[in-house]
Amino acid sequence: MAAVAGKPGVSPPAAGSAKPGRGALERLRVYRRIHVRLTAIYGVALLLVLTPAAIVVYELAVKAELDGLAARLHMATVGQAGLIDGDRVLAIERADAPYRVELKRRFEAIIKNEPEISSLFVFAPTADPDWLSFVVDSDVRSAPAEFGERYNARHYPELKEALQGARVERAPVADAWGLSISGFAPIYDARGKAVAILGIDTDAARVERMRERLWWTAVGICLGAMVLLGLAAIGVGRLLRGPLNKVIRGTEAIADGELSARVGLQRTDEFGVLGRHFDLMASGLQERERIRAMFGRYVSEDVAKKLLADRGNSAVNGEERVVTVLFSDLRGYSTLSEALAPTEVLALMNQYLEAMSPAITEHGGCVIEYLGDGILAVFGAPEEVPEHPAQAVRCALAMRERLETLNAEWEAEGRSAHWQARGIERLTSRIGIHTGRVVAGSLGSHVRMKYAILGDTVNLAARLEGLNSVLGTDVIVSDEVLQRLPPELAGRFAAKGEHFVKGRVQAVRVHAV
Repeated sequence: MAAVAGKPGVSPPAAGSAKPGRGALERLRVYRRIHVRLTAIYGVALLLVLTPAAIVVYELAVKAELDGLAARLHMATVGQAGLIDGDRVLAIERADAPYRVELKRRFEAIIKNEPEISSLFVFAPTADPDWLSFVVDSDVRSAPAEFGERYNARHYPELKEALQGARVERAPVADAWGLSISGFAPIYDARGKAVAILGIDTDAARVERMRERLWWTAVGICLGAMVLLGLAAIGVGRLLRGPLNKVIRGTEAIADGELSARVGLQRTDEFGVLGRHFDLMASGLQERERIRAMFGRYVSEDVAKKLLADRGNSAVNGEERVVTVLFSDLRGYSTLSEALAPTEVLALMNQYLEAMSPAITEHGGCVIEYLGDGILAVFGAPEEVPEHPAQAVRCALAMRERLETLNAEWEAEGRSAHWQARGIERLTSRIGIHTGRVVAGSLGSHVRMKYAILGDTVNLAARLEGLNSVLGTDVIVSDEVLQRLPPELAGRFAAKGEHFVKGRVQAVRVHAV
């Protein structure tokens, strides 16, 4: 049997045969496929569960809203009734009585400022317990009742009982002024006797809008559940129909050199065993390829370890995180370069960096880059570092101590005479530290890459390092760093005020030691 050109060992399909990976399963009618039947069963079960659940949730939500409205009405009526003088209400005998005018003005102001309230009124009892008399009425829905106008309270038990204590209606009630939910509270005279009733109406249309909103919420939940069921049906279909096609596509990809191809069959049957073995094989091939190529791009040992261990490729693709950046530089490096031969400068810098790098590593930092005499280090990437601001500050203090040790060694060896003749007594460093958010990941091209951190945090750390020259200090930290330091470290720093740095519109508050 002849093989297809370019694909040794693969026979060409016979005329009229199905495409590779497509067989009897693909030719089944839709209603015969098991994932369709399972979806139908799950759909019916879901509707049987969701429908009563939605009804219960709707009723509970409506009850909760009504209870909340009743509680607010109760508080409002009792509070407002307590502000009304019952003796003065009894003394009102005509519509233009001063206290009635005052109450009406007060009620109108309350209605204006409280959208929930549609009406406030005061009733006085009459000889007939079923009838009440209006004293004051303010209503935004229609013309208010006149002074002395009678009101039939026969069918409103909460209103009739309001002289015995505050009452609130639990459902909308219709009267001549429309559909509303009302609260009532007694008004007391100086002897503590209930002499009138304060009423507050809320427009029941608001309750109906609430009911409508809750209803559509319940409908939306049901529709969302059905959409999720449809998506689940697609997933079930892929679970049952896709394994063989996945394996075929995976083997073709590996043969074409795409070592990142994975089958990803999370199953417990034969396809699951085949898929796991395939993925293990592909991972082994890709791991060897990554190891071969990785060290041609990266030089930092801890970064390389991170890349090899990071299965999610967050270090390669870039990840956003909060870190502490340390930027260090030597004072008088340009003068030093003039005083020494290039080979001597190189030897001196190697000795300096060899002393500084372990201090960074010991405190959990990662050297991102050497910039001549400068060092860019980060604490908190690529690996997490607990309390990275404190670790960065401890590292800076350790670097300063090690530089003092180096100065003593150079002086003992007589090497410091080269720069002392140029007015530099001792080599000192400038260090700037800032905590903030950066993007950490690979920077470069597919030919050459490096691990880098990018963002304003890096720029500000570099500006703080340069600010040491202005303030005559060695180590400067931003306020963001100081706020995260333990007291024993924060106490060593002195506030240096706010300073403008290049590239920043707002001043930066700094501290130095």
